[in-house]
Amino acid sequence: MEEYEGSTMKILLISPLPPPPGGITTWTEKYVEWAKDHSICAEVVNNAVIGGRATHLGSKREISSEIQRTRRILTELKRKISMCRPDAVHLNSPCGRFGIMRDYLCALAVKKKGIPVIVHFRCNIEDQINNSRLSLYFFKKLTASANSILVLNSPSKEFVLKHARRDSRQVANFIDDDYVIEQPKPISPEIRKVLFVGNVLESKGAKEIVSAASDFPGTEFILAGPVEDKVSSLNAPGNVRLLRKQIPHEEIRDLLDEADVFLFPSYTEGFSNAMLEAMARGVPIIATGVGANADMIEDSGGMLVRAGSVPDIVHSLRSMSPASVRERMSRWNVNKVRDAYLINRVMECLIGIYDEVINDERKYGKVHMDLVSNSL
Repeated sequence: MEEYEGSTMKILLISPLPPPPGGITTWTEKYVEWAKDHSICAEVVNNAVIGGRATHLGSKREISSEIQRTRRILTELKRKISMCRPDAVHLNSPCGRFGIMRDYLCALAVKKKGIPVIVHFRCNIEDQINNSRLSLYFFKKLTASANSILVLNSPSKEFVLKHARRDSRQVANFIDDDYVIEQPKPISPEIRKVLFVGNVLESKGAKEIVSAASDFPGTEFILAGPVEDKVSSLNAPGNVRLLRKQIPHEEIRDLLDEADVFLFPSYTEGFSNAMLEAMARGVPIIATGVGANADMIEDSGGMLVRAGSVPDIVHSLRSMSPASVRERMSRWNVNKVRDAYLINRVMECLIGIYDEVINDERKYGKVHMDLVSNSL
């Protein structure tokens, strides 16, 4: 990393902070911790939902509350820019209908100050744009304003190229080194425990998990996380256990170490931290081929199923029954995490991108601003 005036790089991160914990909010906290340990000044503009809706599962956002949220974020953004004068702004975009418009307004505010902006789409973009002309319009505006575009998975990279006519870079989520299992995971002779971790929603494939469990009465299916009302009302067989709460991180690790298979049949995904943690603990994976799931396990760390397909889940569980199959997947997953997803590796990649963007802005800033102005 190059030296900057004041001996430190200054990054302003637009990203959500807890509550609730988990996912992108945990990523934000880990990012800030790493930055402080590596002489990088990282300030955060919290773009999370604040108030009762932040902890209410499945809550809906009214237009008026989204307008208030946008005003709050823009006010805080301008204050932080004035206070810390960042070298670059890293904007984590959730891509949703309101989010894409708000993020465009944030990018505009940053560009008007002559500061480069890196837009990081924290979703599977196509699923969030969802054939909305208005969302696609603001997506194109947002990407046009960005100095650099980052995505979480291959489908999103293809979407950016097709609709924004720009290249992007895949930057994965990261995990702490000490979360990775040190010794090979003990592999049981048979599949005794199948685990799902996350919000237990229909969109996460909870109904399919419950249905598949009926074919394996001798196997325990554990769904660890807050439960949506629609799922609570399902007539689950006796071998399904709903933990019905936000699980502390230490307990999740224990659950993963006891699990023989991690089952993640989500309908949409950006880059699953839950799946990454399962891989780090050496758990074989069954997941839908959405978002980054296929990028993560490739052809070796587990099996991919079609979204909504109970027969696919049943077939995959039977195919993974031999201990030798699961042992091979387990070792591959741990090696993949060590090679690609440790926090130092991912953060060093980000710092390299920041260096490049900041240097380009210093050399060609006026030219880029003119190009952006002409495209908006």
